[in-house]
Amino acid sequence: MHSFVLNLREPLHLMMKMKTTLTVLLIMELYGLSSGLKQHFFVSEKKSWSSAQDHSLEYCRKQYNDLASLSSLYIMDSALGQSTQAETEYVWTGLRFLAGEWFWVNGHDLDYTAWYQKVLPQCPARDLHCGALDMKTMLWTHRNCEEKFHFLCQ
Repeated sequence: MHSFVLNLREPLHLMMKMKTTLTVLLIMELYGLSSGLKQHFFVSEKKSWSSAQDHSLEYCRKQYNDLASLSSLYIMDSALGQSTQAETEYVWTGLRFLAGEWFWVNGHDLDYTAWYQKVLPQCPARDLHCGALDMKTMLWTHRNCEEKFHFLCQ
């Protein structure tokens, strides 16, 4: 004859784990730390960044959220994974230079950077005010805003 032992502590233990996990996720969302959990979406249309002001950016905002900000190593890796089918040498991101500052168009902080040679372009030439992801070096670069590349939304 087999004996059956009911362990009432196990369901309680699982419920406590779930509650802890939900609490951590809520805190991450409240403090903006969950942005690294968002996916990136590669768009294979070739558009200029300037057209992004009219079309691509509008497309990203309607279909997803905005042009992608690559604001952490985790997000950068995610974006690279989504961009593997790029047919252009560069992929537009939401990085822009205006009034002497580089910034993400969606308002994310520019704390993490991945510039070529680890140097933030200071006062780039007038036509090099748009940021792109270089698919060969896997780093950021400033490009002519009128060039036509694929782009990333998030």
